[in-house]
Amino acid sequence: MLKNSITFLGTGGGRVVVFRQIRHSGGIWLNLEGTNVLIDPGPGSLVRIFEKGFDTRDIDIIVVSHRHLDHSADLNSVIESASESTKKPKDLLIAPLDVVEGDDPILLKYLRKAIKEYVPVEENKTIPYKNIQIIGTIKHIHEGADTYGLEFHSENKKVIYVPCGKFYEKMLEGYSENADVMIFNTTFPKKVEGYYHLSAEDVEKMIERYKPKIAVITHFSVAMLKADPEKIAARMSRKTGVKVLAAYDGMRLNF
Repeated sequence: MLKNSITFLGTGGGRVVVFRQIRHSGGIWLNLEGTNVLIDPGPGSLVRIFEKGFDTRDIDIIVVSHRHLDHSADLNSVIESASESTKKPKDLLIAPLDVVEGDDPILLKYLRKAIKEYVPVEENKTIPYKNIQIIGTIKHIHEGADTYGLEFHSENKKVIYVPCGKFYEKMLEGYSENADVMIFNTTFPKKVEGYYHLSAEDVEKMIERYKPKIAVITHFSVAMLKADPEKIAARMSRKTGVKVLAAYDGMRLNF
C-alpha cells in the first residue's frame, strides 16, 4: 500500500453520468500516513475497491460528505464487506447526521454495529484518529442534504476535499491554504443557474484563493465531459499558476 496516495475509484458526477456509468462513481481511497480512508462510496464502490487492488478489510475510516446517492449508495455494501458481516467492526464512520439518523437514513440500522464509532461531521469540528485529524470545514449549500467540506491533516501533509454545493462567498474563507492536494467536485464547465454544484469558474476562484500545491478536479457531468476536463484543467493551471489535474477513473496520485 502506497503511503500518502489518493486513488480516484470513480470520477462521475451528475445523475446522467453516474447512473449510466459513463464514468465510474466509486469515490476516493486516501492513504494518509498509513491510515486508509474511503471517501464518498457512491455506486460501484465495492467493485472498484477490489478492481483497483484494494481490500475493504483494510479500511480504517469511512467518510461521507453528504447523503446523495452518487456519494453514498454503496455505503452499506462496503461496510458489510469491510466488517466481514459485522464480525469485525471498522474503527470510524464520519458523516452528517442525516446519513445515519432520522426518518430516512442511508446507513441501515443493523450495520450500526459494524462501526465501532460514529462521529457526525459539523462545521469547525476536528476528529482525531491515531496520527491524523479529520476536520469538518464549512457547510455547503446543497439541496436536500447536509453537506460539509472536509480536511485531512497529518503532521506533514494536508489533503482537502471540496464536495458538491452552490458557490457562495464563505467558500473563499472556510478552507486551509497551501494544502498538498485540494480536490474539487467540479460538475460544470460554466456556472449553471438553478443547480447546486460547482463550476470550473467557481473552482478557479477557490484555487486562486487557497493556492494548494496540486488541485484536482473530478465529479464530472455530461457537459463537463463534452468540454474536456483535461483542457479545462490546463486552462485553470495557466490562469492560477497552480498545477491542476483532471482526474480519471483509477488515477492514483502520490503526494
